[in-house]
Amino acid sequence: MGILETIAVAFSMFSAIPMPRVQWSERNMRYALCAFPLIGGVIGLACWLWAWLGSLLRLPGLLMGAGWCLIPLLLTGGIHMDGFCDTCDALASHADPSRKREILKDPHLGAFGAIRLGMYLIASLALWACLPVYRPVPVLLGFCLSRSLSGLAVTRFPLAGGTGLARTFA
Repeated sequence: MGILETIAVAFSMFSAIPMPRVQWSERNMRYALCAFPLIGGVIGLACWLWAWLGSLLRLPGLLMGAGWCLIPLLLTGGIHMDGFCDTCDALASHADPSRKREILKDPHLGAFGAIRLGMYLIASLALWACLPVYRPVPVLLGFCLSRSLSGLAVTRFPLAGGTGLARTFA
C-alpha cells in the first residue's frame, strides 16, 4: 500500500486530479518525487486525447494549440506557474539574496511575474498552434522527462531556503 499512498501524495500535491485521502507521513512522502513522471504521463495522455478529439471534430490549429497550452495548467492546478512567477519576481527585483527570498515567499503576484506569465502563455500557445504534426509518444515522453528532471533538480540543486515545499519533498 506504500507505493499507492506515495503516488496519491504526489498527485494530491502536484496535480488538480482528485485522489483518495491518505495520511501524509514521512514514509509515503519520502519517494513522492519518484511519482512525478506519472503526473507527466497523465498530462501527456490528456494531450493525446485532445489531439484525437480535435482531429475527430476537425478543430482549427489555434483552438488545438489553446487546448494543449491549457491542459497542463488545468491538470496541475498551475502549481508550477506559481513558482515560475515567484522566481520571475525575485530575479527581476535585482535585490540582495535575503530580499529575493522574501519575494519568493510572498503569495502575491508581482508585475514581473505577471508580465512573464503572459509571455510564457503567448509563446506556449503559438508553439502548440504551429505544431505541424502531433506525435503523441514524444509529447508524452516530454511531459514525463520534464517531471523527472524537476524531481532530480529538487534533490540535487541547492535550495534557496531551509523551509518550503521543495525542502519538504527533497
